[in-house]
Amino acid sequence: MLKHNSLRIQFAAFRIEHVVTGLLALVVMVLLGLQGTALAQSGSAGNVTRVTLEARMTDTSEALMDGVEWRIFATKVGEDGKLPMLAQATGGVKAFDITPGDYYVHAAFGYAGAVRRITVGETPVTETFTLNAGGLQLNAVASNDARIPSALLRFDVYSKEQDERGERQLVARNIKSNEIVPFHAGTYHVVSQYGRLNAEVRADFMVEAGKVTKATIVHRAARITFKLVKTAGGDAIANTAWSILTESGDVITESNSAFPAFVLSEGTYSAIAKNADKIYSREFTVDPGVNRDVEVLAE
Repeated sequence: MLKHNSLRIQFAAFRIEHVVTGLLALVVMVLLGLQGTALAQSGSAGNVTRVTLEARMTDTSEALMDGVEWRIFATKVGEDGKLPMLAQATGGVKAFDITPGDYYVHAAFGYAGAVRRITVGETPVTETFTLNAGGLQLNAVASNDARIPSALLRFDVYSKEQDERGERQLVARNIKSNEIVPFHAGTYHVVSQYGRLNAEVRADFMVEAGKVTKATIVHRAARITFKLVKTAGGDAIANTAWSILTESGDVITESNSAFPAFVLSEGTYSAIAKNADKIYSREFTVDPGVNRDVEVLAE
């Protein structure tokens, strides 16, 4: 069981120097050039108008210069029942030469986004999309402030609200530690997984528009390596099948490795080793942040 889970939160001025970079792709009737991108809806003709698109985190922040994914759609539904996408581009501020008419424009930055219908006339215009978003930077340590390898960490982000079945909507899956990820302003439910078993911590975090929420989650768990030996400190015996049981006797994991290693939350467990039709066992305790070897004697 997890006990006394703790976390640390710090707010900082919002600066994102690298987020998700993407591939510049133009989809339908799109022409690339230094002077912008030209596009028109099906059936339209005539002159084009320069439309500049920019996205901001807040009304008062500067325009984002990288990581924004732009999509421009026609307003008439196609034969497939969907709005045809006329153009797609990734970057910061983008300029398009567009035939006058109505369009839907969607701006996405990380997990924040905005969509709006625009009307293009004969006068060049700049359309600004305010995302009302901030950043979330997640990290985790063991209870003694020991660094946890990023390969053993996983963060999933859910909505704070639950439906009538008590379930939350998944917003983002498998967020990397220390990565600044944009989200709409609001409160989110974060699940931090250390390893693949029962070392899990849940917490709610608030994302403020124009700021980065830096959160460090503390896991009360440790990484335990097991081996079956003839004498203390001896070599591991091969061809051993392992079962790890909780204090209540439930099997939490199994392995056929000679040196299995598992991350376990603090508590009392039993290690069962089977080798050559013989079964050996040992009870052991997991102390938070104390990674160690557990030897089972074949006697």
